[in-house]
Amino acid sequence: MKKTKWLAVLLCAIFVLQSVPAANASFTDISDAETARAAPTLAGLGIIDSASSFRPNDSLTRAEACKMVIGAMGLRAKVSAYEKKTLFSDVKPSMWYTGYVNLAYSQGIISGLGNGTFGPNDTLSYGQLATMLLRMLGYTSAETGSVWPVDQINFCESLGVSSGLGLNGNQTLTRAQAAVMICRALKTDKNGTGKPYYTAMDGVASTGDAILMDTNASTGGASGLVTAYLLEGSTGAAYYTQANPQSAELCGCAGTLLFDAAGRVTGFIPNSTETLDLKLASADASTITGADGKSYRVASGAKLIVGGESYPYASTGYLQLNDQTGSSIRLYFDDNGAIAYLYLAGGILNSANAAVAATTSAASSLARQLGIASSGCAITKNGAAASASDVAKDDVGYYDALSNTLRVSDYRVFGYISAASPNISAAQTVTVGGHTFDVLECAWDTLKNFKVGEPAALLLTDDGKVAAAQSSSSGASMLGILAANGKSVTLLGSGVTLSAGKMEYNDGAAGSLVTVTVAASDTIYCSTVSGSGAGELDLEARTLGKLSLAPSCAVFEWGGSDYVYSLEGVQGQASYDFDAIDWTTTVPASCVSYAHKNTAGEVDVLVLKDVTGNCYTYGRFSLYADKDGINLGNGSMEAYNTAASIRNSGGASSKYLCLVSAAGGCYAGVTLGTHTISGYTKVSDFKKMFCFETAPDSFFVQDGRLYAVSGSVEYPVSDQVEIYFSGTDTWISGTDALITLLSGDYTFEAYYDAVPSAGGRIRVIVVS
Repeated sequence: MKKTKWLAVLLCAIFVLQSVPAANASFTDISDAETARAAPTLAGLGIIDSASSFRPNDSLTRAEACKMVIGAMGLRAKVSAYEKKTLFSDVKPSMWYTGYVNLAYSQGIISGLGNGTFGPNDTLSYGQLATMLLRMLGYTSAETGSVWPVDQINFCESLGVSSGLGLNGNQTLTRAQAAVMICRALKTDKNGTGKPYYTAMDGVASTGDAILMDTNASTGGASGLVTAYLLEGSTGAAYYTQANPQSAELCGCAGTLLFDAAGRVTGFIPNSTETLDLKLASADASTITGADGKSYRVASGAKLIVGGESYPYASTGYLQLNDQTGSSIRLYFDDNGAIAYLYLAGGILNSANAAVAATTSAASSLARQLGIASSGCAITKNGAAASASDVAKDDVGYYDALSNTLRVSDYRVFGYISAASPNISAAQTVTVGGHTFDVLECAWDTLKNFKVGEPAALLLTDDGKVAAAQSSSSGASMLGILAANGKSVTLLGSGVTLSAGKMEYNDGAAGSLVTVTVAASDTIYCSTVSGSGAGELDLEARTLGKLSLAPSCAVFEWGGSDYVYSLEGVQGQASYDFDAIDWTTTVPASCVSYAHKNTAGEVDVLVLKDVTGNCYTYGRFSLYADKDGINLGNGSMEAYNTAASIRNSGGASSKYLCLVSAAGGCYAGVTLGTHTISGYTKVSDFKKMFCFETAPDSFFVQDGRLYAVSGSVEYPVSDQVEIYFSGTDTWISGTDALITLLSGDYTFEAYYDAVPSAGGRIRVIVVS
């Protein structure tokens, strides 16, 4: 197969060519899977007309078959030269099919009925189409056999053109059966060439294996373009004009693009590559796991395609997926059943696909501007599954054709525009708060109203590109996590990191949730959040008091101040589900420390106080006082302060300032503060644990979790349980390590942080 080594050279020239509007053919009357792929393929090749109905069960006439086969040969341009000839007495020059029938005869595809007639309106039999396709493929009767139609049918089936269709020689063919046979013939090797027939079609100058991503894209001022990812030698999506309008029905398929001598797309032939759409649960360097728990092997050399770019899966691709739990992903398998390519839904490919909701009927507004149906497609907001009611005025949206998804975001960046390149009216990038943003062309109409040095609100797509700019007050604020070193702040939702020349923040803000303001002086001001929740949190109803939670609500936990954590205990990160809270379906208002509402009036940020206990570090707590403490005095005066450290499988910590009421020599949990004095970090909160003595036979596993029984109470064991061997003064951690000890003759002391009904876990086990 010829590969399009020269396609990249043509790209710059392609955009100045007149584009052909893309056909969004959707044959609503097809239910068979193979026909549903064959009919749009033939429409994209110009072999059949694009329409809303295909009439798959209608019989095919001999004249219609001639038109389809001539189209499959790429000879439509020659039809007009044969329209005025009279080769058969029943094929008059005035008929629509005359040119097709006469050209088919001149090409040796048909031979008539033997009495000077052709029978153009007669129904077509299986044997007749089999014969026509074998002749198209370059086979003679000497090669296929002389006993018609048996030999032709058997030969056709041996090539795979008609296998599995269950047809007999004189059976009248339906349009669906004919479409499937013609598509298969196009992918069958032409006799004597060793190459698929479509490579020899008239008008096909080259081919390129690709994943079809969009059939009505826009870029560089041109519209109606095909967007595809070439599977060989490609690092990103490429755009092509269309000689024939391609069908959106084939978006997401892997196959072969056909190009004419000018580099325009003349067709797309989907291959039989197996695909699977799933909701992502996790990814590592060699495996993808779906939300259903099933895992799939990833081939060496596999690539992840997202946002029009590709990444080597094993090195950088899977790391990107780790932040996309719950997202839709399409897997493409190789012949060995391993994943060869992965397509992550989302990531805007072109400027024309972005719009800003102009009315309070926001989802409908976006659909009208993007030219898609307001119903029938999925909706996501900020990367999470959503509904039309979650979309608000001024939200940004674009359409992902492959996943049939309207992708919406309400990401905003407020601040002063410090730079624009090459200029503000036609910016490719703009800089705010030390971060440089890519700009979509659709933003130019609004950006031209601003000057460098003025405040603006940048409206971003869900992959962080500027889709529009709006007026903004100089004091507009955002929410983010201030880095522990205080040198940058990462905005919630969009993940944009701002780091201006000067960072101003109050004591204790580093590492915590803050409000963020970008000033004209290239200064970023950060202040710790304040406020409270709005009532009881209902996890099943996803409500906070009377407010609904946003689909992508970010949830943090803390010990009451300072650093914030995910519910799983990762510092500075958010959770987007409540799976870690498995002990209750309601969280009391007293545990809801902070709530923030988004553009739709839904809660999109929550801070909960100690609802899982995972934000604490557990181990053996030691106190240091007097001269064993921390000397905060100066040369003229000593001033010792109480110090503390905690020891576990990670080793002994450095000394912390300990200003909370605590006892030394115990097993406890601590949260660290962001406040420091003379370089020493303060302990923010101290949690002394409770103990019971137990034995190996009191432990059991249920629903994948390890428990220990004491009396009538079943205590769940933390997955990160710390295990201390008192006899050897050593530590290990984790439930797997603990399970190996249960077969031994040990006595255990189990330390738990709260009763199970309040979310408690066994955090430390002392083995003796």
